[in-house]
Amino acid sequence: MTKQLKLSAVLLALFASTSVFAAQHDHPGYTETSLTDGKIVKNSYDECWQNSFLETKAPECGGEVPVQFEDSVISLSSNFLFGFDKSTLRPEAIQTLNNAAAKITEQGIQVESVVIEGHTDFMGKEDYNQALSERRANSVRDYLISQGVPAEIISAVGYGESQARMTEQCQAQVAGIKNAAKKRLAQIDCIEPDRRVDIKVRATKRIEIEQPTN
Repeated sequence: MTKQLKLSAVLLALFASTSVFAAQHDHPGYTETSLTDGKIVKNSYDECWQNSFLETKAPECGGEVPVQFEDSVISLSSNFLFGFDKSTLRPEAIQTLNNAAAKITEQGIQVESVVIEGHTDFMGKEDYNQALSERRANSVRDYLISQGVPAEIISAVGYGESQARMTEQCQAQVAGIKNAAKKRLAQIDCIEPDRRVDIKVRATKRIEIEQPTN
């Protein structure tokens, strides 16, 4: 008797499907009630009405709920992290990086990737700046790993001066300074934002940390 009832339900759903649209845009592989509401047709046994295009099950039909990731960017001044022309972490930078590591490894958060990007200003030779940016990015990566961030999800890359943003603005700003020494110091101060390390985190929750104001 149960088999007959189930067969009747299947036949009823098949008949009903002639008045619905087997949409491929919202739930591929399932028959939907219309293009507008995107609801999956179900029989009297609450089973989803599948068609030949099914590849993976929808969550409401017993499939896994897809993980939603968010991207966060934590920008830290290299002058705060390192001494001038150095790649060794300063003591005052440790607490900030400890906070970042604690957020990234927080229970209940799934982290897909952490990318450490090192940047420099335009002053100095290009190849030197490239190497310096790599050393600084690696220093931050290694410290975060030492604080529990899994090595397999974290990577480091140096961009040197290729993404410097302050060059033209600062060159124009110091153009009127006649004294060479004062001009150089003013320019170094102006392009400070380009000496930075960005921590890019892709996780199921946005990552934010408090940073020093100076």
